[in-house]
Amino acid sequence: MSYPQSPALPSTARLVRATLVSILVGAVILVTTVLPAEYGIDPTGIGARLGLDALQSAVDEPAASAESPPAAPVPAASTDTTEANTALAARAAAAFGANAGQSLDAAAFSASPGELRTDTFSVTLEPGKGAEVKSALKAGDGLVFRWTASADVAVDMHGEAPDAKGTWTSYAVEAAQREAAGTFVAAFDGTHGWYWQNRGTEPVTIKIVVTGFQPSLYRP
Repeated sequence: MSYPQSPALPSTARLVRATLVSILVGAVILVTTVLPAEYGIDPTGIGARLGLDALQSAVDEPAASAESPPAAPVPAASTDTTEANTALAARAAAAFGANAGQSLDAAAFSASPGELRTDTFSVTLEPGKGAEVKSALKAGDGLVFRWTASADVAVDMHGEAPDAKGTWTSYAVEAAQREAAGTFVAAFDGTHGWYWQNRGTEPVTIKIVVTGFQPSLYRP
């Protein structure tokens, strides 16, 4: 019975030549493709001709990710406010001279052509009933007020724009309150005031005093 012969092993010289060829091929690939694509190093210029340098540019300049979102734009200052402060600065410099410690806030002041007046009003609410007391104000007009009730009432201090139908802006709301006092500045032209509701079982009388530039205080 005969056995097949084992194939002849390559000689040492052939192994050395194969190893050198593999090293040479690897070096060529490293210099012409890997270095340009991964590190932006292109000593031969082949990487640029093959477009491999674009890959490195993409790595160096990644798009913004969710981890570092672009900064939100800072809203510009109101043009009207800036112009008003500029005019105020000119008047202040002309009247008193420049002062390094002076800051400006022209929006804090609103001139009124009307006369300062004080109005009082009284209204009695039967159980389950409500009533409004209001005044017509221009944007920037202010009030100082105080109201008292003989028992707790629900209250909504609010304003309505001209010709508003079923819409209003509330400024202060309480389910049970017996008195309140404070200041108020109208943010828009319209009617502004209070709505009280008696949720008790006995009549409640409410008295209010308002001082400001309001033309009147009335019950719609």
